[in-house]
Amino acid sequence: MCNSFLSKVKQRLGRSLKDGKAHTADHQQWSRRDFLYFSGLAMLGSSLNIGGTTVNAFAKSAMGAALNSSSGERILILIRLKGGNDGLNTIVPTHAYSSYLNRRPEIAIAESDLADLGEGYGLHPALSPLMNFWNEGKMKILQSVGYPNPNYSHFRSSDILATASDSHVKLDTGWLGRYFETEYSAYLEAPPSVPLAIQIGNSNDLAFKASEANMSVVFKDPNRFYNLAQSGQLYDTSNLPNCYLGEELGFLRGVTNNSFRFSESIKAAYDNATNAANYPGSANALAPQLAMVARLIKGNLGTRVYMVTLDGFDTHSNQTGQQNTILTYYTDAMQAFFADLQATGHTQNVLTVTFSEFGRTIDQNDSMGTDHAAASPVWVIGDEVVDTPENRILGEGPSELFLSSSANDIPYETDFRSMYATLLQDWLCVEPQLVDFVLGASFARVDNLLAACNPEIGSNKAAHLLGHKRDIENGGYQIKYAILQTGLVKLNILNAMGQQVVPLLDEVKTKGAYKFHFLPVTYNLPPGTYIYQIKSGGYEYSRPIKVE
Repeated sequence: MCNSFLSKVKQRLGRSLKDGKAHTADHQQWSRRDFLYFSGLAMLGSSLNIGGTTVNAFAKSAMGAALNSSSGERILILIRLKGGNDGLNTIVPTHAYSSYLNRRPEIAIAESDLADLGEGYGLHPALSPLMNFWNEGKMKILQSVGYPNPNYSHFRSSDILATASDSHVKLDTGWLGRYFETEYSAYLEAPPSVPLAIQIGNSNDLAFKASEANMSVVFKDPNRFYNLAQSGQLYDTSNLPNCYLGEELGFLRGVTNNSFRFSESIKAAYDNATNAANYPGSANALAPQLAMVARLIKGNLGTRVYMVTLDGFDTHSNQTGQQNTILTYYTDAMQAFFADLQATGHTQNVLTVTFSEFGRTIDQNDSMGTDHAAASPVWVIGDEVVDTPENRILGEGPSELFLSSSANDIPYETDFRSMYATLLQDWLCVEPQLVDFVLGASFARVDNLLAACNPEIGSNKAAHLLGHKRDIENGGYQIKYAILQTGLVKLNILNAMGQQVVPLLDEVKTKGAYKFHFLPVTYNLPPGTYIYQIKSGGYEYSRPIKVE
């Protein structure tokens, strides 16, 4: 079976339409990657069985039905502008308008049509309704976000952004996957009662892939997803072929299993809220994604990271109309989304961040479009961005001198990993040392974007070991623990080397404080030093205990 599996697809660049077959191959490769590696759940039920492996039927559980009411938790929404957004026509340099016009005589945005951002820049007219956020100090723009030695392949550049790697380094885990895996070390054994992250759509972004599991759930419709889970199975991830096929099969089965486990809590949260705004019609692909996210937030699901995608930014030809249409979709969906959250007071802890795999060339091409290039702007919207009216655009952006030169690629000013580091540390409240570990190096934080985080906001621990004491009346020891959210609890005794010797407890508990009577003689444990360990909500905690 292993020998018959498809080999990995060789990388092609294809930056421009002029590259002909190479450009076409890059897009085909991009699509094959989405199909083979990031397949949606709808196809998994019929494709993952192999050699009669044993599976366990999925059943309802108290853990799956539990809702984590977390109205105070900060929520990050990543909006992927798929295809490579043209930043120069999005944030237009009015301070160098004549040079800009000379480089783009047919596709330049008329200066009179731009919304004035101040600081020598104008906003694409399709985004002009966002000026409400801008004028209220709830929106900031990061100029020229990118990375050194850019890659112009959709496939490879998307991987670089997802893994937070250098352009010449290939990693198979994502930046958010590494964070969640480190923070929730017991994710596989005692997962949280709600998903750590949710992606709306058909494909699973590499950003959420950890070394042993995918740390997000992917679906297009909560009700269909729930129905699939109820009739589906938990797939066996052991006894798989020792080859590339086995690795991919195990990964996809893990995606499915985690998704099925969370289906009840997702549906419960979705059914617990309604949309309080009128979202655009079916032509707008972003609107239904944000409508679902709004309901899950308002239903108090407790998930802290979401990713949605708006496709159509690969504007090699006829860019003016295409970009205007797709940016209008973004604006209309965002207006409805924030109006929806505002109606129930849920905007305070929500931050939206756009990103795109690369930018576009300065010069227009012969097809009235632009080709793949390096950096592009990122804009951040939320109630909690730092309001600095004189400095709402972060970064210099393309200068008059630069636009007058022969350069055709806007170089990066802000490394995208600096943006990630800032989001992790100042929004999700991750300790600085963990941020640097997750990203593989220490990247400068972006100043004047978000206020420094209060660590208490990020304290989302699921359980606490309160300690132990001798049980004089009954003999043995009394282990005290508390869990802060309903879920699976595992309590184990380890030896001094950290190896499990006795499993004490493995069951779903509702939130609250508990006592466990531990009688060593029952387990034939000789005197000595041991460790008792609790796993719950993806976390694990341990303390030493001396058995006499």
